[in-house]
Amino acid sequence: MAKQECAELLYDGSVGLKGLVRAAGNAAPMDSARINAVVLHSRKDPAKEVTEWAPDGMRPDVSRRRGKAVLTLNGRGADPIRIAVVRSDRDPNVYYALSDCPSADFRERFVSLLDDHIPTITRMRLSNAEIRSIVGAAAEGRDVRVRLVSSRSRRRGRGGFDSRVDRIDESAERFAASAGGGSREIMSVELACRSRGQDGGSSGMLTVSRDSRFSARRGGGVLFGSMLPRAADLAAGRAEVLLACAKTANRKISDQLIVRFKERVFADRGKNRAHIDAIGAMPYTVLVDHHADPSIHMSLVDYGDCSAYGIWVVANDEITIIPSLFASDASMSRLVNHVMEKFGDATVEKYDGGP
Repeated sequence: MAKQECAELLYDGSVGLKGLVRAAGNAAPMDSARINAVVLHSRKDPAKEVTEWAPDGMRPDVSRRRGKAVLTLNGRGADPIRIAVVRSDRDPNVYYALSDCPSADFRERFVSLLDDHIPTITRMRLSNAEIRSIVGAAAEGRDVRVRLVSSRSRRRGRGGFDSRVDRIDESAERFAASAGGGSREIMSVELACRSRGQDGGSSGMLTVSRDSRFSARRGGGVLFGSMLPRAADLAAGRAEVLLACAKTANRKISDQLIVRFKERVFADRGKNRAHIDAIGAMPYTVLVDHHADPSIHMSLVDYGDCSAYGIWVVANDEITIIPSLFASDASMSRLVNHVMEKFGDATVEKYDGGP
């Protein structure tokens, strides 16, 4: 099967998710395929949301068949790109967006569109542990090696991050089981894989990025059969935590969401004002009140859907988010992603503040 024919499988309305998994697992038809993917969470049909929220002048086209939607995005002076949107089989609110377009186009013309204009569709910013879990899933039943790890670390006393790329040759099993890396935040991991017992031939090349983006050149069976399902499970789990917390909005005592960082990023009280500015820079939001001394307290409103929060920083390594009046899990997801992007690797958990 030619590369062009292989790419058409992504957009063929007669080939559902299970058909893609079967086709991707066959080395011959998927041997030359380039696939970009991103895991999305949305309580409404993502393709419909894109067409309704897209800025003036974009006018995305959408076609549907047997549960699969195909978006065509036309750019000014650029070739159209197609995005297939398929509901995962792990959770009804988790979707895969798939394309054979160049990775840069996928990121700049589609993923950026979601981030900049469509607040109802969210992605999950993965933690180090979650990235390692996805790499471990890729290794199940296959010979997978970690080749490149892109990471960043917080600059001591100066703010910002220092980035680096490490070329390594380590089994995926060992990488997944490791808790190493210290305070470094893994940004992406590049993998080389071939089926166990496969001799010769070219191996598949796969990448997982911290913002839930994936790419595969060959190795589509690993992507569809292992990596995306694991990521979908993680996204569904994160959304469940956020929704449970959001549902307590407008209670006398709302549940608290804790974003706990691996470093003591708030230890220097002299930087409280800068920390407030960093959180307040989140798109679609406005600070309606804030205090920086002695601890950080902020009242933030998301004008994308009128979600409102109280945000406290009273410990050196965590942010407490308390929903008030109204809060959606989509808005809360964007807030969590934003603070993780600004301050580093973190875990997300719900603290039950009482009935």
